[in-house]
Amino acid sequence: MAEALYRKWRPGTLSELVGQDHVAQTLRQAVLTDRVSHAYMFCGPRGTGKTSTARILAKAVNCLSPVNGEPDDTCHMCTAVNQGRALDLIEIDAASNRRIADVRDLTEKIHYSPAEAKFKVYIIDEVHMLTQEAFNALLKTLEEPPPHAILILATTDVHKVPLTIISRCQRFDFRRVPAEDVVSKLKKLSLEEEIEIDDEALSLVARKSTGSLRDAENILEQVMVSVEQPVTEEAVRKLLNLTDESLPADLLEAIADKDIKGSLIRLGDLIKDGMEPSQVHSSLMEITRVMILLKSQASNGSEFGDSLKERLVGIADKFSIERLVQIAKIMAAVDFKDLLNPALSLEIAVMESILASQEKPSSQTMAVTNTVTKAPPVAQPTVLSNVAPADPVDKKPQDRNKTESVDVKPTPRAESPASKEPGDRGQEASRDAAVALPTTAAVGGGTIDENWNELLRSLRQTGKRFNLGALLRGCKERELRGDTLVLTFLHSSHLDRINSEIEDPLVNGQFESVVEKVLGKKYKISVELANSELKSVPGPVSQQSHLVRAAQALGARIVEERSKG
Repeated sequence: MAEALYRKWRPGTLSELVGQDHVAQTLRQAVLTDRVSHAYMFCGPRGTGKTSTARILAKAVNCLSPVNGEPDDTCHMCTAVNQGRALDLIEIDAASNRRIADVRDLTEKIHYSPAEAKFKVYIIDEVHMLTQEAFNALLKTLEEPPPHAILILATTDVHKVPLTIISRCQRFDFRRVPAEDVVSKLKKLSLEEEIEIDDEALSLVARKSTGSLRDAENILEQVMVSVEQPVTEEAVRKLLNLTDESLPADLLEAIADKDIKGSLIRLGDLIKDGMEPSQVHSSLMEITRVMILLKSQASNGSEFGDSLKERLVGIADKFSIERLVQIAKIMAAVDFKDLLNPALSLEIAVMESILASQEKPSSQTMAVTNTVTKAPPVAQPTVLSNVAPADPVDKKPQDRNKTESVDVKPTPRAESPASKEPGDRGQEASRDAAVALPTTAAVGGGTIDENWNELLRSLRQTGKRFNLGALLRGCKERELRGDTLVLTFLHSSHLDRINSEIEDPLVNGQFESVVEKVLGKKYKISVELANSELKSVPGPVSQQSHLVRAAQALGARIVEERSKG
């Protein structure tokens, strides 16, 4: 059976590591000065050389004739490691040996002296898979290991490793291998394996590997056995079912030209050619990212071929950074989950990317528009609170008719005495007009009705026993009367529940704070029952009688209250 390329061409010395110069230099200096640590933590993405570096370090510390901190890779010890028969190199897969019993076995055997080497090296791969109990069992050994032992822990998810473990190791973070370094390495492998492949195809393989050299070598091996030579970019694209970057670039160019028809046609062509909407979406997101990097000069596009690079630079010139970021946000919000027609979401996102770029009116124009269209504020009438209520018996018929014709939804206002003066009648009319006014405009031009949904959302988590946001959905009407927000309910049960909540000072304070935040002004809260007296403060039992409330709704007033008996 042929050996896999990534195993056949595994780096044998620190100088052969690709894209990890910071790690190689530090370890080389540690070996050279004989200051090798007892424990190391190698963390980083998959395929970046963590396990290979651990093996190289094992060879370097046990090499019979090291050269400038590097293993010579030819002595007996180095050859034994390369062939996998070194007795003093123990590799443990933590994913399958994660129990406390496995770690206890390690901690017992680690005290035995090396069989033939200077150091006994333990490599624990995917160490984050150990259980918490296993980590606890490993702590003592990490803190006080025997002088002949070196532990190297490797992981792709370092955040899952307890800090008590990390703090006892020297940590090295492995980086994703740059695309240029991947291409350079693949060219050497191609020459050694006698593979005829063009540079564009190698660049495509490097981009597909996303910084993992092992993935790139596996893809190259797949291409080598599946595609006739010479290998072209198109052949690699078909083998891996990848999108041609020029096609999403065409779509992005149509978006840049604000061509809705052309954008939808190009999008439809991509889907008709067999591409899944999610695949088109990923390609479009990647091209948008490349555009942002090109526009901000964070990348020169060297990972692409010369022709495609020039095209992408030309398209990027049609965008501003702000518009590209806006398109990226719109595309990132696309969700294909639970959709019967995934293409529809992508089509909407494309149209939003075009429509959102339409030039918005300037702030000066908006200010002029608001000045012209905004209605002048209505002055609040002055209500005389010390005026005695009117006697309905002496009330003139025409006044009664007038009162009944006015749609007075909240609590009736106090009227002047029966012998009204002309000025008093004017004040009464002003009060009636104030009651019948529509919802008062809130700060910023919106009304309480326009801000009602926002108020309900903000009150969802407020309340002692009940949810205020849910209770307020039973509110029939709401009005701003001066500095008071009056809420009218149809059912007494709703009113009683809301009263029980706002009677609590803490809940009432939270309620008023949310109202102030939404409307931009501080208001007191008052609640009432439809066509009844104000119910925020319950009155005597007799006033709560439905007969009394009906009489009061017609203008009657209570002169004297007597208890039975």
